[in-house]
Amino acid sequence: MKRGVAVILVLISSLSYGYTIDFDQDLKKNPFKLNRRAKHPAGFNIYFAGPVGLAGASFDYFIVPKFSVEIGAGIRDFDANVGYFGGGRFHFFGNSFLNTTPYLGLFSGFEFKNGDIRNYNLYIPFGIQRIKKNKTTWSIEVAYQRNTYSPGNRIYGGGKLGFRF
Repeated sequence: MKRGVAVILVLISSLSYGYTIDFDQDLKKNPFKLNRRAKHPAGFNIYFAGPVGLAGASFDYFIVPKFSVEIGAGIRDFDANVGYFGGGRFHFFGNSFLNTTPYLGLFSGFEFKNGDIRNYNLYIPFGIQRIKKNKTTWSIEVAYQRNTYSPGNRIYGGGKLGFRF
């Protein structure tokens, strides 16, 4: 009985000690191993509200885990006018292994009108993004906007769902 308990204790301690050492060595070799923004930097998204207006689609890419750039297009209003946008986001805890991070962004909305490119929207979101283990992502944001089509509406917001690869 004593010999059996001693063998079990030795096995448990060696397994837990070995796992701890491997985990620490893996993190020293690659500190971003647990950072999903570093592992899956690119993503496609579907917007609901957001920088363009009603709905849109976008592609974003994390240049570094703290900073992402994004371009997209969408429906600006109920008359199905199309708008385009581009900008970037700064993720406050982007270098950490946290999968949910707050961010602050800056976007500009454009449209083509009679052969000219016209800026119609400045969009500054503050929000939260989450990247899940299955590489799906969601975010929700509140934003200040300056829009030429609705000058009285300064507070806006949106959300998006996406997939990272």
